[in-house]
Amino acid sequence: MAYFVRSKKKVAVSLDEALVQRTKELLSNLRAVAASGEMPPPLDYSPKCFRCSLAGICLPDEVNLLREMEAEELEEDEAVQAGGTREKVRRLLPARDDQIPVYVVGQGNTVRKKGERLEIWSREGKVSEARIMETSQLCLYGGVEITTPAMVELMQRGVPVIHYTHGGWFQGICLGMTHKNVELRMRQFQYATSPRRSLAIARGMISGKIKNCRTLLRRNDPGAPRELLALMAKLAKDAEDASSSESLLGIEGAAAEAYFSRFDHLLKGGAEGFSFENRNKRPPKDPVNAVLSYLYGILVKDLFVTLLAVGFDPYLGIYHRPRYGRPALALDMMEEFRPLVADSTAVTLFNNGELSKKDFIRAGFGISLTPEGKKKVVGGYERRMETEITHPIFRYSVSYRRLLEVQARLLARVISGEIREYPAFCTR
Repeated sequence: MAYFVRSKKKVAVSLDEALVQRTKELLSNLRAVAASGEMPPPLDYSPKCFRCSLAGICLPDEVNLLREMEAEELEEDEAVQAGGTREKVRRLLPARDDQIPVYVVGQGNTVRKKGERLEIWSREGKVSEARIMETSQLCLYGGVEITTPAMVELMQRGVPVIHYTHGGWFQGICLGMTHKNVELRMRQFQYATSPRRSLAIARGMISGKIKNCRTLLRRNDPGAPRELLALMAKLAKDAEDASSSESLLGIEGAAAEAYFSRFDHLLKGGAEGFSFENRNKRPPKDPVNAVLSYLYGILVKDLFVTLLAVGFDPYLGIYHRPRYGRPALALDMMEEFRPLVADSTAVTLFNNGELSKKDFIRAGFGISLTPEGKKKVVGGYERRMETEITHPIFRYSVSYRRLLEVQARLLARVISGEIREYPAFCTR
């Protein structure tokens, strides 16, 4: 007897030999899948996906599309012409995340918990507050303190607390026991110790980075020489065919030199008084480099948190070699997003006149942002992360913040063997 909750009806089910045999077959198949250790393919355009809470993790339509493209060995544009497959990709996850990061900048500030809120206090009194349920992460810069009740509450809810130096360097993270994906980490270690597998993923990441740098120049530098753009296109293609990690590193270096040779031309009228000669760091020697370094620090932090949420070890990289304290995998994932998120934010802040010379201070041999300048940079970064763009492969709108998670989960699919190649995000 079967009972249907919605209609509140009981239906007699005849347990004939065919049904018993079918049940045994399904049980046998289920045991075989569990014993194989391989993830089964996602459902094919199933209506059940709309009601599934794991759709944003499974990415069924995205994985199926990429598998189709690999099986048919079609380029993205050819895949559309061959049958419009891309129109079938449904947006099963929200375009934006309603939870947002909370940044606390300022020596002597303290974060406290009161009820369902986080309160930020200075020596003079309460400065601000934020609802815990709307907080995705808490970022503390410099000598900011946090009380034990606030820390415990955030750990229990899986909200990471991230610590930075006063200058914006990522120091570490406090996070509760929220993820236990040991199988993914085991596969990640196998990939990281295999030069052939690692190189296959790294080529896609670096090629995507070079393409995005070239796109940024084409959009914002009308005077960019054709020879330079042609060189960057060639270097992107060379990256896809690199025979070793050493040659890939050389290709990336040549592309960076070409890209930053024109970066000063991206700064327009609103950036009067600011100039860029070359990329320098540790410490940055001019305001533009100070902003770029600060933004790269925030971006690598976001990718660190995203990779932890997906189940990766952020310290074990595919392209960047492991080194004590270096979040190598977060640096790998950051490559394709450097020009799209960090560089674009810096250019916008300077060109719109949001940053002025009073937002910078000379510290030792370098230039640093003032507390007010840091707030402006963080604000510009968050606006960029909330910007929605159309995914060039899947054709749905998604924010840059959500896009970080999508790309991290696609990387997990590559490592688990569901798809062959990592599809780097390349804007059009």
